[in-house]
Amino acid sequence: MKRTCSTLLAIGLFFTLTSEKCDKANASSSASNPTPAPMASIIGTRWNLATVAGEAIRLPEGTENPYLSVAEDNRLTGFGGCNKLMGTVKLDGNAIAFPGVGSTKMYCKETQAVETSFMNALRAANSLALEGDKLTLLDGSKELATLVKQ
Repeated sequence: MKRTCSTLLAIGLFFTLTSEKCDKANASSSASNPTPAPMASIIGTRWNLATVAGEAIRLPEGTENPYLSVAEDNRLTGFGGCNKLMGTVKLDGNAIAFPGVGSTKMYCKETQAVETSFMNALRAANSLALEGDKLTLLDGSKELATLVKQ
């Protein structure tokens, strides 16, 4: 009888302690993050570059549009206009960073200026704005680049 009571008491204590811990974790995560992070909205989508520093990009006819894509594991892949892009994305709410973003090393005279500007925008971006199918990369309040969902 004593062993049964001890077992029941241990089971009751276990459920009491674990349910309180879950409630606290859920309460603290919803209090600190009341809306879903934009990361879910940018994952798995190809984002085509539209502007850099407020200017529409200009590419020779027949040139593939620069783009980026973010996988579920936060890996970045893309194309800069001449070279393939790779790296990682870090996102915390509307804060964004592209640590270690890199590319292959070909030189394409006709698209190099666009690619260099795009890479500089990725390296400088520290926040984002997401409105429908438009992703804007920002440095504070300064618009660095806009990308549109394909």
